[in-house]
Amino acid sequence: MARFLLVFRPRSPLPPQELIERLEPLIDRFCADVDHRSPAHLSAFVRGEHETLRLQLIADVQAKADGPVLELVLMSREAMGTGAPLTKGLFEGLVAIAAQVMPDLDLVFRSDRDGALPDRNGKHN
Repeated sequence: MARFLLVFRPRSPLPPQELIERLEPLIDRFCADVDHRSPAHLSAFVRGEHETLRLQLIADVQAKADGPVLELVLMSREAMGTGAPLTKGLFEGLVAIAAQVMPDLDLVFRSDRDGALPDRNGKHN
């Protein structure tokens, strides 16, 4: 199973619900259908030509000592043993869209660049 993670930190603290709401343009441009939403969580299935991968996008707001962060996870059934090239390509697209539609959120962690999990002490590069 392929799993790619992004972590964003707002430049100024925002309530969880507002961070989730900021995802609307990303959800639209990424052709995803939201199947669950709460004030601090969202999950969606990605539509389109890659439906055979069963792509899922999950967003969670996590509380940190220096303010909340927004975690985005893109998952599919594609095998990671081969590097999950289809999912990785879509992940790159997700990163580009996020940079365009959420310019006030700083990308502080990318699992493809920084390792599988963010530093559990709350530090992100």
